[in-house]
Amino acid sequence: MAIPKEYLDSEFDFGFSTADDETVVHTPAPVVNTQDISEPIIEKLQTLEALITDMADTVSRLENASTPLDTDDYKALIEKDVKAKLTALEKLILPLLVNLMKNPEKDTIKWPGRAPIIEKQIEKILAITRS
Repeated sequence: MAIPKEYLDSEFDFGFSTADDETVVHTPAPVVNTQDISEPIIEKLQTLEALITDMADTVSRLENASTPLDTDDYKALIEKDVKAKLTALEKLILPLLVNLMKNPEKDTIKWPGRAPIIEKQIEKILAITRS
């Protein structure tokens, strides 16, 4: 897999490290109801799908309408905006995934103090997706 260089050399640290399995004291993992997690994600995806469908309908109507508005210019502006937002979102998500891939031979990840780090990333992502 080819990971973009800017993410391999990223200075952003999510605050976790790997550990050998025998150095970790295992405590029972909390039971997480994946339905509680997946339902909000599914709702967000459905909202996103509806927005994309609306945007596609609007572009289609503009392309078929007889209007003084240059639809190619309008379409290019929309595409530029979407691309910029997707790039910004990529820059928030890929460093986490690249950090999680480091030291794949170790089974355990130590991540103390993760809540504030994750909350900050969530705020950044929401600022992009809800703007």
